[in-house]
Amino acid sequence: MIWKCVRSILFIFDAEAVHHLSIKIIKLSYRLMGAKMLARIFGAQTLETSALGMTWRTPVGLAAGFDKNADLVEILPCLGFGFVEIGTVTPKPQPGNPRPRLWREPKSLSLLNRMGFNSEGAEIVSKKLVQQKKRLPPGFRVGVNIGKNKDTPLDRAYEDYKNAVIPFQNLADYVVINVSSPNTPGLRSLQESEQLKPIVTSVQSVIQSWKPRPPLVLKLAPELQGDALEKIIRESQSWGIDGYVLTNTLAGEAGGWSGKKLAHHSLQSLINARRITHLPVISVGGIFSRDDFEERIQNGAQLVQIYTGWIY
Repeated sequence: MIWKCVRSILFIFDAEAVHHLSIKIIKLSYRLMGAKMLARIFGAQTLETSALGMTWRTPVGLAAGFDKNADLVEILPCLGFGFVEIGTVTPKPQPGNPRPRLWREPKSLSLLNRMGFNSEGAEIVSKKLVQQKKRLPPGFRVGVNIGKNKDTPLDRAYEDYKNAVIPFQNLADYVVINVSSPNTPGLRSLQESEQLKPIVTSVQSVIQSWKPRPPLVLKLAPELQGDALEKIIRESQSWGIDGYVLTNTLAGEAGGWSGKKLAHHSLQSLINARRITHLPVISVGGIFSRDDFEERIQNGAQLVQIYTGWIY
Protein backbone atom coordinates (compact mmCIF):
# COMPACT_ATOMS: atom_id res chain seq x y z
CA MET A 1 0.00 0.00 0.00
CA ILE A 2 2.86 2.36 0.83
CA TRP A 3 4.48 1.73 -2.55
CA LYS A 4 1.16 2.30 -4.37
CA CYS A 5 0.83 5.70 -2.70
CA VAL A 6 4.43 6.65 -3.46
CA ARG A 7 4.09 5.43 -7.04
CA SER A 8 0.94 7.46 -7.65
CA ILE A 9 2.83 10.59 -6.63
CA LEU A 10 5.95 9.77 -8.63
CA PHE A 11 3.92 9.00 -11.75
CA ILE A 12 2.72 12.61 -11.82
CA PHE A 13 6.21 13.70 -12.87
CA ASP A 14 8.36 13.15 -15.97
CA ALA A 15 9.43 9.51 -16.19
CA GLU A 16 13.11 10.16 -16.85
CA ALA A 17 13.34 12.73 -14.05
CA VAL A 18 11.85 10.19 -11.64
CA HIS A 19 14.29 7.57 -12.92
CA HIS A 20 17.28 9.75 -12.01
CA LEU A 21 15.67 10.66 -8.67
CA SER A 22 15.17 6.97 -7.91
CA ILE A 23 18.84 6.26 -8.54
CA LYS A 24 19.79 9.05 -6.10
CA ILE A 25 17.39 7.72 -3.46
CA ILE A 26 18.75 4.17 -3.79
CA LYS A 27 22.34 5.42 -3.45
CA LEU A 28 21.44 7.58 -0.44
CA SER A 29 19.63 4.68 1.24
CA TYR A 30 22.68 2.49 0.75
CA ARG A 31 24.98 5.07 2.32
CA LEU A 32 22.68 5.68 5.30
CA MET A 33 21.56 2.10 6.04
CA GLY A 34 24.29 -0.11 4.61
CA ALA A 35 24.11 -3.35 2.71
CA LYS A 36 22.81 -5.60 5.51
CA MET A 37 19.89 -3.37 6.44
CA LEU A 38 18.83 -2.92 2.82
CA ALA A 39 18.97 -6.66 2.28
CA ARG A 40 16.74 -7.22 5.32
CA ILE A 41 14.20 -4.66 4.12
CA PHE A 42 13.98 -6.10 0.63
CA GLY A 43 14.21 -9.72 1.73
CA ALA A 44 17.16 -10.39 -0.57
CA GLN A 45 17.80 -14.12 -0.85
CA THR A 46 20.05 -16.34 -2.90
CA LEU A 47 18.85 -19.01 -5.30
CA GLU A 48 22.01 -20.25 -6.96
CA THR A 49 21.86 -21.34 -10.56
CA SER A 50 24.35 -22.20 -13.29
CA ALA A 51 24.41 -20.65 -16.76
CA LEU A 52 26.98 -19.57 -19.33
CA GLY A 53 29.63 -21.57 -17.50
CA MET A 54 29.22 -19.63 -14.25
CA THR A 55 27.37 -19.80 -10.94
CA TRP A 56 24.86 -16.99 -10.45
CA ARG A 57 23.65 -15.69 -7.09
CA THR A 58 20.05 -15.77 -8.32
CA PRO A 59 18.60 -16.17 -11.83
CA VAL A 60 16.81 -12.78 -11.72
CA GLY A 61 18.76 -9.78 -13.00
CA LEU A 62 18.23 -6.12 -13.84
CA ALA A 63 17.98 -5.57 -17.58
CA ALA A 64 20.11 -3.17 -19.56
CA GLY A 65 18.81 0.38 -19.69
CA PHE A 66 18.19 0.98 -16.00
CA ASP A 67 21.76 1.25 -14.71
CA LYS A 68 23.27 2.46 -17.97
CA ASN A 69 26.41 3.96 -16.45
CA ALA A 70 27.16 1.53 -13.59
CA ASP A 71 25.92 3.78 -10.78
CA LEU A 72 24.12 1.08 -8.75
CA VAL A 73 26.08 -2.12 -9.33
CA GLU A 74 27.29 -2.72 -5.78
CA ILE A 75 23.85 -1.93 -4.32
CA LEU A 76 21.77 -4.27 -6.48
CA PRO A 77 22.61 -7.50 -4.58
CA CYS A 78 20.98 -5.89 -1.51
CA LEU A 79 17.78 -5.41 -3.52
CA GLY A 80 17.58 -9.09 -4.42
CA PHE A 81 19.17 -9.14 -7.87
CA GLY A 82 21.57 -11.86 -8.94
CA PHE A 83 23.11 -9.90 -11.78
CA VAL A 84 22.93 -6.64 -13.70
CA GLU A 85 23.45 -5.77 -17.32
CA ILE A 86 24.88 -2.27 -17.54
CA GLY A 87 24.60 -0.11 -20.65
CA THR A 88 24.07 0.08 -23.47
CA VAL A 89 27.64 1.45 -23.34
CA THR A 90 28.98 3.28 -26.40
CA PRO A 91 32.70 3.78 -27.09
CA LYS A 92 32.43 7.58 -26.90
CA PRO A 93 30.09 9.58 -24.65
CA GLN A 94 26.87 10.72 -26.27
CA PRO A 95 23.72 12.43 -24.96
CA GLY A 96 21.15 10.25 -26.72
CA ASN A 97 17.95 11.59 -28.22
CA PRO A 98 16.32 14.88 -27.15
CA ARG A 99 13.98 14.84 -24.15
CA PRO A 100 11.25 13.91 -23.46
CA ARG A 101 12.17 10.35 -24.42
CA LEU A 102 10.58 8.11 -21.79
CA TRP A 103 6.84 7.69 -21.18
CA ARG A 104 4.65 5.48 -19.00
CA GLU A 105 1.42 3.82 -20.07
CA PRO A 106 0.01 2.56 -16.74
CA LYS A 107 -3.15 1.04 -18.26
CA SER A 108 -1.06 -1.46 -20.21
CA LEU A 109 1.74 -1.68 -17.60
CA SER A 110 4.22 -0.59 -20.26
CA LEU A 111 6.92 1.98 -20.98
CA LEU A 112 7.83 3.65 -24.25
CA ASN A 113 11.41 4.83 -24.59
CA ARG A 114 13.42 6.46 -27.33
CA MET A 115 16.56 7.08 -25.27
CA GLY A 116 19.00 6.56 -28.13
CA PHE A 117 21.98 5.02 -26.30
CA ASN A 118 22.66 7.91 -23.91
CA SER A 119 25.98 6.89 -22.38
CA GLU A 120 28.90 8.35 -20.47
CA GLY A 121 31.18 6.29 -22.70
CA ALA A 122 33.16 3.10 -22.17
CA GLU A 123 36.17 4.64 -20.42
CA ILE A 124 34.15 6.45 -17.75
CA VAL A 125 31.75 3.56 -17.13
CA SER A 126 34.58 1.03 -16.82
CA LYS A 127 36.33 3.21 -14.23
CA LYS A 128 33.14 3.29 -12.14
CA LEU A 129 32.92 -0.47 -12.34
CA VAL A 130 36.50 -1.11 -11.18
CA GLN A 131 35.87 -0.13 -7.55
CA GLN A 132 32.38 -1.61 -7.31
CA LYS A 133 33.40 -5.06 -8.57
CA LYS A 134 35.66 -5.45 -5.53
CA ARG A 135 32.67 -5.10 -3.19
CA LEU A 136 30.29 -7.54 -4.88
CA PRO A 137 29.25 -10.78 -3.15
CA PRO A 138 30.22 -14.13 -4.70
CA GLY A 139 28.06 -15.11 -7.63
CA PHE A 140 26.77 -11.64 -8.46
CA ARG A 141 27.46 -11.16 -12.17
CA VAL A 142 27.90 -8.04 -14.30
CA GLY A 143 27.05 -8.05 -17.98
CA VAL A 144 28.25 -5.26 -20.25
CA ASN A 145 25.87 -4.36 -23.07
CA ILE A 146 27.69 -2.56 -25.90
CA GLY A 147 26.51 -0.53 -28.89
CA LYS A 148 27.66 1.92 -31.52
CA ASN A 149 27.68 5.72 -31.45
CA LYS A 150 24.92 7.38 -33.42
CA ASP A 151 27.28 9.23 -35.78
CA THR A 152 29.30 6.12 -36.71
CA PRO A 153 28.45 4.86 -40.23
CA LEU A 154 26.86 1.43 -40.29
CA ASP A 155 29.68 0.00 -42.39
CA ARG A 156 32.15 0.93 -39.62
CA ALA A 157 29.96 -0.19 -36.73
CA TYR A 158 32.27 -3.14 -36.02
CA GLU A 159 34.97 -0.67 -34.92
CA ASP A 160 32.65 0.86 -32.32
CA TYR A 161 31.72 -2.49 -30.81
CA LYS A 162 35.38 -3.43 -30.59
CA ASN A 163 36.34 -0.12 -28.97
CA ALA A 164 33.42 -0.27 -26.56
CA VAL A 165 34.44 -3.63 -25.11
CA ILE A 166 38.19 -2.99 -24.73
CA PRO A 167 38.02 -1.12 -21.36
CA PHE A 168 36.06 -3.92 -19.67
CA GLN A 169 38.78 -6.55 -19.41
CA ASN A 170 38.53 -8.28 -15.99
CA LEU A 171 35.26 -6.41 -15.38
CA ALA A 172 32.65 -8.01 -17.65
CA ASP A 173 31.32 -11.41 -16.58
CA TYR A 174 29.56 -11.55 -19.93
CA VAL A 175 29.37 -9.23 -22.95
CA VAL A 176 26.20 -8.42 -24.89
CA ILE A 177 26.23 -7.19 -28.49
CA ASN A 178 23.19 -4.95 -28.89
CA VAL A 179 22.12 -4.61 -32.53
CA SER A 180 18.40 -4.56 -31.80
CA SER A 181 17.42 -1.23 -30.23
CA PRO A 182 14.79 0.61 -32.30
CA ASN A 183 16.09 3.98 -31.10
CA THR A 184 19.32 4.33 -33.09
CA PRO A 185 18.79 4.92 -36.83
CA GLY A 186 19.66 1.86 -38.89
CA LEU A 187 20.84 -0.22 -35.94
CA ARG A 188 18.46 -3.12 -36.54
CA SER A 189 19.85 -3.54 -40.06
CA LEU A 190 22.98 -4.82 -38.30
CA GLN A 191 21.05 -8.01 -37.51
CA GLU A 192 21.70 -9.05 -41.11
CA SER A 193 24.52 -11.59 -41.30
CA GLU A 194 26.67 -9.55 -43.71
CA GLN A 195 26.93 -6.74 -41.16
CA LEU A 196 26.64 -8.75 -37.96
CA LYS A 197 29.47 -11.18 -38.59
CA PRO A 198 32.20 -8.47 -38.68
CA ILE A 199 30.83 -7.08 -35.40
CA VAL A 200 30.95 -10.46 -33.67
CA THR A 201 34.40 -11.17 -35.11
CA SER A 202 35.78 -7.81 -33.98
CA VAL A 203 34.55 -8.26 -30.41
CA GLN A 204 35.83 -11.84 -30.37
CA SER A 205 39.27 -10.60 -31.43
CA VAL A 206 39.41 -8.56 -28.21
CA ILE A 207 37.94 -10.90 -25.61
CA GLN A 208 39.47 -14.18 -26.82
CA SER A 209 42.75 -13.28 -25.12
CA TRP A 210 41.11 -12.35 -21.81
CA LYS A 211 41.51 -14.80 -18.95
CA PRO A 212 38.88 -15.82 -18.26
CA ARG A 213 37.18 -15.08 -21.57
CA PRO A 214 33.65 -13.79 -20.88
CA PRO A 215 30.74 -15.39 -22.76
CA LEU A 216 29.60 -13.37 -25.77
CA VAL A 217 25.83 -12.94 -25.99
CA LEU A 218 23.64 -11.49 -28.74
CA LYS A 219 20.57 -9.36 -27.97
CA LEU A 220 17.86 -9.64 -30.63
CA ALA A 221 14.66 -7.81 -31.52
CA PRO A 222 11.22 -9.27 -30.70
CA GLU A 223 10.12 -8.80 -34.30
CA LEU A 224 12.59 -11.49 -35.36
CA GLN A 225 10.49 -14.65 -35.49
CA GLY A 226 10.19 -17.75 -37.65
CA ASP A 227 12.73 -18.20 -40.43
CA ALA A 228 14.46 -14.87 -39.70
CA LEU A 229 15.14 -15.85 -36.08
CA GLU A 230 16.29 -19.33 -37.08
CA LYS A 231 18.69 -17.92 -39.66
CA ILE A 232 20.38 -15.47 -37.31
CA ILE A 233 20.69 -18.01 -34.49
CA ARG A 234 22.17 -20.73 -36.69
CA GLU A 235 24.63 -18.34 -38.32
CA SER A 236 25.69 -16.60 -35.10
CA GLN A 237 26.36 -19.94 -33.40
CA SER A 238 28.89 -20.72 -36.10
CA TRP A 239 30.66 -17.43 -35.32
CA GLY A 240 31.11 -18.33 -31.64
CA ILE A 241 28.13 -16.67 -29.95
CA ASP A 242 27.56 -18.27 -26.53
CA GLY A 243 23.96 -17.29 -25.82
CA TYR A 244 21.11 -14.86 -26.44
CA VAL A 245 19.16 -12.11 -24.71
CA LEU A 246 15.55 -12.35 -25.90
CA THR A 247 14.37 -9.70 -26.40
CA ASN A 248 14.91 -6.00 -26.85
CA THR A 249 11.98 -3.56 -26.90
CA LEU A 250 9.10 -3.73 -29.37
CA ALA A 251 9.29 -1.01 -32.04
CA GLY A 252 6.43 1.47 -32.15
CA GLU A 253 5.70 5.20 -32.22
CA ALA A 254 9.33 6.11 -32.97
CA GLY A 255 10.50 4.26 -29.87
CA GLY A 256 10.50 0.91 -28.14
CA TRP A 257 7.84 -0.63 -25.88
CA SER A 258 8.76 -2.62 -22.78
CA GLY A 259 6.48 -4.17 -20.18
CA LYS A 260 3.26 -6.07 -20.81
CA LYS A 261 3.06 -4.95 -24.46
CA LEU A 262 6.28 -6.87 -25.03
CA ALA A 263 5.46 -9.98 -23.00
CA HIS A 264 3.89 -12.16 -25.70
CA HIS A 265 6.58 -11.37 -28.27
CA SER A 266 9.38 -12.01 -25.79
CA LEU A 267 7.93 -15.33 -24.67
CA GLN A 268 7.37 -16.41 -28.28
CA SER A 269 10.98 -15.60 -29.14
CA LEU A 270 12.12 -17.79 -26.26
CA ILE A 271 9.90 -20.68 -27.35
CA ASN A 272 11.03 -20.40 -30.96
CA ALA A 273 14.70 -20.15 -30.00
CA ARG A 274 14.45 -23.30 -27.90
CA ARG A 275 13.41 -25.23 -31.01
CA ILE A 276 16.61 -24.12 -32.73
CA THR A 277 19.38 -23.98 -30.13
CA HIS A 278 20.48 -25.38 -26.78
CA LEU A 279 22.61 -22.31 -26.02
CA PRO A 280 21.64 -20.34 -22.90
CA VAL A 281 18.87 -17.76 -23.20
CA ILE A 282 18.32 -14.76 -20.93
CA SER A 283 14.62 -13.95 -21.21
CA VAL A 284 13.46 -10.35 -20.76
CA GLY A 285 10.25 -8.51 -21.53
CA GLY A 286 7.00 -8.26 -19.59
CA ILE A 287 8.05 -10.25 -16.51
CA PHE A 288 6.05 -8.96 -13.55
CA SER A 289 5.47 -11.86 -11.18
CA ARG A 290 6.74 -15.18 -9.91
CA ASP A 291 4.34 -16.89 -12.32
CA ASP A 292 5.87 -14.94 -15.22
CA PHE A 293 9.34 -15.96 -14.04
CA GLU A 294 8.40 -19.63 -13.76
CA GLU A 295 6.80 -19.57 -17.22
CA ARG A 296 10.06 -18.37 -18.76
CA ILE A 297 12.13 -20.96 -16.88
CA GLN A 298 9.72 -23.74 -17.88
CA ASN A 299 10.05 -22.67 -21.51
CA GLY A 300 13.82 -22.94 -21.42
CA ALA A 301 15.27 -19.68 -20.12
CA GLN A 302 18.30 -20.11 -17.89
CA LEU A 303 18.09 -16.53 -16.56
CA VAL A 304 15.53 -13.73 -16.62
CA GLN A 305 15.77 -9.95 -16.45
CA ILE A 306 13.27 -7.37 -15.25
CA TYR A 307 12.99 -3.62 -15.72
CA THR A 308 9.48 -2.30 -16.34
CA GLY A 309 7.96 -4.87 -13.98
CA TRP A 310 10.23 -3.57 -11.22
CA ILE A 311 9.06 0.00 -11.81
CA TYR A 312 5.35 -0.88 -11.74
